[in-house]
This record gives sequence, structure tokens and C-alpha cells, in this order.
Amino acid sequence: MGNDYFKKIRKMILVRVLLAPFIILLLVCGTIVYFFAAYSGRQVENELVRIAADHRSLIDQFFDERVSDLKFISSLYTIDEISKTTVLTDIFQKLKKDSKAFIDLGVFDDKGNHLAYAGPYNLEGRDYSRTAWFKAVKNKGLYISDEFLGYRNIPHFIIAVQKNDENRTWYLRATIDTFYFNDLVERIRIRKTGEAYIVNRDGIYQTKRRSGGKILEPDPDYGDYLMGDEMAASFTAGKKLSKKYLYAMESLKHTEWVMIVRQEMLDAYASLIFSSIVSIMIILGGGIIVVTTGYVLASGIAEKLNIMNMEKRQMKTQLIIAGKLAEVGEMSTGIAHEINNPLQVMKSEVTMIGEVISNIEHLIKNQEPENLDLLKDSVDQVAIQIDRCGKITQGLLSFARKTESTIKPVRLQKLLPEVVRMVEQRALVENIRIIQEINQDIPEIKSDPDQLQQVFLNLLNNAIYALKVKSSGEIRIRINQQNSDIIISVADNGCGFSPENMKKAFLPFFTTKPVGEGTGLGLSTAYGIIKGLGGDMTLSSELKAGSVFSIRLPIKTQAYKNN
Repeated sequence: MGNDYFKKIRKMILVRVLLAPFIILLLVCGTIVYFFAAYSGRQVENELVRIAADHRSLIDQFFDERVSDLKFISSLYTIDEISKTTVLTDIFQKLKKDSKAFIDLGVFDDKGNHLAYAGPYNLEGRDYSRTAWFKAVKNKGLYISDEFLGYRNIPHFIIAVQKNDENRTWYLRATIDTFYFNDLVERIRIRKTGEAYIVNRDGIYQTKRRSGGKILEPDPDYGDYLMGDEMAASFTAGKKLSKKYLYAMESLKHTEWVMIVRQEMLDAYASLIFSSIVSIMIILGGGIIVVTTGYVLASGIAEKLNIMNMEKRQMKTQLIIAGKLAEVGEMSTGIAHEINNPLQVMKSEVTMIGEVISNIEHLIKNQEPENLDLLKDSVDQVAIQIDRCGKITQGLLSFARKTESTIKPVRLQKLLPEVVRMVEQRALVENIRIIQEINQDIPEIKSDPDQLQQVFLNLLNNAIYALKVKSSGEIRIRINQQNSDIIISVADNGCGFSPENMKKAFLPFFTTKPVGEGTGLGLSTAYGIIKGLGGDMTLSSELKAGSVFSIRLPIKTQAYKNN
């Protein structure tokens, strides 16, 4: 019953006090972490797009500068002037000083003939009329080619511009250093795995990819991220998280190329993942601490409530027992009165029998003297026992009598022996000696004899109960004077109190006796009486060694304080 009640209370506290707020707290924290992760994820994507846009602008600026160089040169010279090898070579050397991106420089007529060339290859005089780049520049006036092999059989790309001189059209072409351009594109660095590269609209590498991919090779991931002409950010498809990438793409202005910036997801979201894991760990750790603390507190509260419930039931039982004892007390008063009346009759009859024996003594003394003596002894013994019963009933009536507290002179050296006589027969039956060490010279005190009788009787009864577990024992009563106080001690060598029970000995309804044998009101009542008489009661005890109740009473006291 008690254990089920404890579990029920603990569960109720956990559910009503802890579980609902904790779930709300988890929802709030989870929502905050979710939106923080979503916001941070968008920031990572936006940052990658920004980097791609900035790098695209850098590449576009490079092309703008190279195109401007070629247009400026074509505007300064006629085809006849620039077709001279010395002039073209001088122009090329000046270009090389301004930018190391140029590999060579060539002049072409409107039929695709290579009129003049400045550079490391032997290309002068070749016919380019059928090449893709020449056809394109004739139509567009400006053309930047894809990477191709050409006559030199190595990857390169060219920038060509068209010039119209009166009735003649000619073309100026420059070859761009692929390695220089590749370094310009690869210059971007984003954490550990971030990289930039360029592909054309067919997904062919125009610059190499640092993580693997050579110029003019097809990009195997091109189909996963190509999303049209506009820049975009997306994730590649992949079975493993470590093989997924975050992409940002930007189309270049002068070409059909696409600038791609990509980064592994785990690397791109490393800070986000770390902060999310830390947040989750903090939430879980805090949750565990809260749940554990709540469980401990709930268990403690449930335990206290369970103890209070048990004490309540025990108090109810003890109140019922106390009520029964009060009824017994009321009955005992009536019984004492009923017994006292026959005792008085018996006492009168014994007196009369004694007188009859005295009157007939001379008649039977000589005939049966032994029977006469036996008869006298019997009559005397009956008289003694009648007196004894009378004293017992008088003591019972005195103890049970409901009287107002009366402070008057009390001689403890007389009162205590009277109380002892009320329990000495019971003590003899239990093989218990009651030793009285009473200083007969102590002065009388001002106190309430009826209340003191109740206190001493309770202490003696408790001492007798504590000695029941032994085959024999002793109760030692001492009375001494200490300054202006009288010290009474009742000591026994019985079962004693544990340290825990000593702290609760004077609490109402606390008892070490089994249910039905004690109410837990005796010591608390005795303690209250002594306090009310201006004194004090203390207990010293050792488990299985015995107990000593010490009472300090002032010789002179004020009126009784009803505590």
C-alpha cells in the first residue's frame, strides 16, 4: 500500500510539475535550433553564391582587360602597318610586359590567312578560314573560344577581335596562357574542400578541377548541378553524405562558360553541424539533469508525503486507541467506586468477626488453641488485603480524577514511593527491581502533585516495558538537590533508544511500541506537564544499554502554564 502510494505520488509530481514544462522547453529549444540551423544553412549557401559572383566578376574583368588591349591595338594600326613582323613583335613585347596572360599574337585577313605572327610557334602563313573560331569572329566581331588543341596540339583558347579599315576587314587574335588563366581561376580557397573551376555549356572542363578533372575532359557531375543560365546553388545527388557538394554557379559575360564554385557539404556546414551538435548535447544534457533532478526531488517529496500519510494513518489509529484508553479510564473510575463500596462492607464485617472472636476466645482457647490462632491470622490477613485493595482503588481514583491544576507544597520523597507502590507488583511479576535512592533531606517544592504523579507513573511504566525483553532488570530512581532545583532521574538498563528515535521521543504520537500497545502520547504529555511546571525533561540513551530520563524542577514555581 505504502509503496504503491509512493509511486503514484511520484508519478503525479513528475507528470504534472515536470513533464509538461519540460516538453514545452524541448519544443522551444528544438524550434530555436531548427530555425538557427535553417538560417545558418542559408547563410552558408549565400556566402558560396557571393564568392562565386565575386570570382566571376574577377574573370570577367580579366577578359574585359584583354579584349580592351586587343581593341586598342587594332585601333592604332592599319593592316599594312601591323602585318610587319617587327611591328607586331614590338606590340607583343609591350603586351607581355603589361600582362603575362598572352602567349602569342597574330594578324589575319578576311580570308583567314595568317599574315603576321609574334610568338613561340611557327604558325605564320597557315590557313584558318575553316576553323570554328574564325567563323565565329566573322559573325560576332568579338570571340572568346573554348579550350581546344589546334595546330599546336596543346589545350589553349584565343581571344579574337574584328577591325574594319575602310574597305578592308582584318582580325587580331591573341592566345591566352592556359596555366596563367587556370591559376587565376583556382586562386579561390574556401576552407579545406572549396574549389572553383570553369566548364562550357557541354560540361567540358575549361580549367582543371583541383579535386580531379583535367582540361577538355567532361565533368562527371555536370548533369547533377546544371540548372540553366542563371546562377544557382544546389546539392549534388550522392549516396553518401561525404560525397555531396554544395554548388554555386555564375555565367561569364563574354563566353558560354560557367563559373562553378563547390564545397563538400560536411566541410561547408562544419561550423553549423558543430554548433548544432553542441546545442543538442546541451539540450539533452540539460534535459537529463532536469529530469534527474526532478526525479530526485519528486521522489523526495513523494517520500515525505508517503511518510506523512503513514503518520496520518498511524495518528488516526493512535487517536482511536487513546479514545479507548480514555473510555477505559472513565470506566476504571466507576469500577474503583464500585469495588470500594464492597471493600468497606468487607472491612466492617472483618471488624465484626474480630469482635466475635474476641467474645468467644475464652470458650475455645483451651479446647482448640491452634485453630484459634489460625483463625485470627486469617482474619488479620483478610484485613490487610482489604486495606491493600483500598489503597489501590484510592490511588486509581486519585490518578483518574479530573481536577484543575493546583500548585501546593509537594514532598517528592513521599510522592515518589507512593507512585512506586502502584507499579511494584507488576515489576515483581516481570522480575524487575526498583531501587530508590531518595535524599530525604531535600526540601519540599511548589508544584502540582497530581500532574507529577502522572509523569512519574508514565516514566515507570515505560521503564518496565523497556525491560520486558530481559529476563531481569532494574529501575533506579534518584532524587537530589542541585542549587535551587530538584533533579529526579529514572534510569533503566533496558532496550534503549536509537539516535534517530531519541530526536523524536517527545513528539506527539511517536512510539516505539507495536500498534495497540502504545499511543505515543505518554512522553509528549509528560514533557508538556514538566515544561508547564517551569521545569525541563531530557533523555540520554544508548541502544541496548538503557535510558535515563532526567527531570529538573524548581523548588519554587509560578502558577501552572497550560502548554
